[in-house]
Parts: sequence; C-alpha cells; structure tokens
Amino acid sequence: MRDHLAAIAAAKQQLPCAEELFAHWPVTVPPVPGAVYTDVELHETTGFDDPRLVLYTGVSRLPSLTVGWVLYGAARNVRPEHASLPHSARAALTTDAERALQFLAVDHPETDEASIEALAVPGVTEALVQLAAAAHQEHEDRGAPSIGGDVGTTICAYQHGPVRLGTHTVDVVLIGDPMWISSP
Repeated sequence: MRDHLAAIAAAKQQLPCAEELFAHWPVTVPPVPGAVYTDVELHETTGFDDPRLVLYTGVSRLPSLTVGWVLYGAARNVRPEHASLPHSARAALTTDAERALQFLAVDHPETDEASIEALAVPGVTEALVQLAAAAHQEHEDRGAPSIGGDVGTTICAYQHGPVRLGTHTVDVVLIGDPMWISSP
C-alpha cells in the first residue's frame, strides 16, 4: 500500500491538477491526449457485455467551471456489489461507442492510440456522454453511495457543455481512462 501511495505521489509531481488545467478556460482547452489529477466523488457502474469494462462518473466544481468526469477502466477495479448498467444507459451504447470502450478497458499502451482513434469517430464522444449521463442519473435516483478519492486520469476526449450529468449541469465533460483511484 505504501508503495502504491508513493507511486501516486510521484505521478502527481508530473501531472497538472484540474484547477491548473482549467485555469484559463475557455480560452485554453485541455490537451488531448493528456493527463490530470483531482479529488472527485465517483459513481461506479458495471454490467457491460464485455466484463472488462467499468464506468466511473462524477462531477467536480472548480473555481471557474464545473467538470463532468466519464472514466472507463479495466475490470480489475470492478466490485461486484455495485449496480449493473441501467437500461437507459444500455440504450445509448452504440457499436462505435462500445468499440471505443473496449479499447479504453484494455490496460496496454498499444491500445491508447486505438482508443483515441475510436473516440474520434463522429458521434462516439456524444454517445459515451449520454451513456454516462444515464448511468449517473440512475445512481443519483437510487441514492447510491459514491467513491470519494484522489483520481488520476488520462484524458482521451472531451465534450463542451452545457451537459446534464445526473442532476448537475457541467461546462465540460472529460472522457478518460483512470490511472488511479485512491481513497483520501
């Protein structure tokens, strides 16, 4: 555990925090691909046809804007007691969006370029944001507990807002692959 926390601390020395990344928003947009870390309350969703997939959604209120987080990770983070993919979210899952998710779920450097290419297909980013919005709304409707913690993520794509993510209206939605999610 101590080695894991030390690795996170070392990574944070080389990554900007979300406040730094968005200090000049909307004049400057985040670099894509890029990386960032922040504190955020996340909801976890599993239940995809591909068992490697797990979805994390959350919202951060920064001084200058509200950021929505849509993070897709590999199954090593899946905890079976969490909710499965709601029907409304499954309906938003297109073939191209599912392909992008599968690339994001594979923890291997060779898939990074493939996932970015898959996210560049017209409509995929919007489909993933709709999927995340439906899943996030389902968690809020059920009053599901969230995972609070320090998150580091690779940003693969983003969508300008305003976008509804559950009960929140966000200025920008970042789509990425979590490098770590740790409890404070």
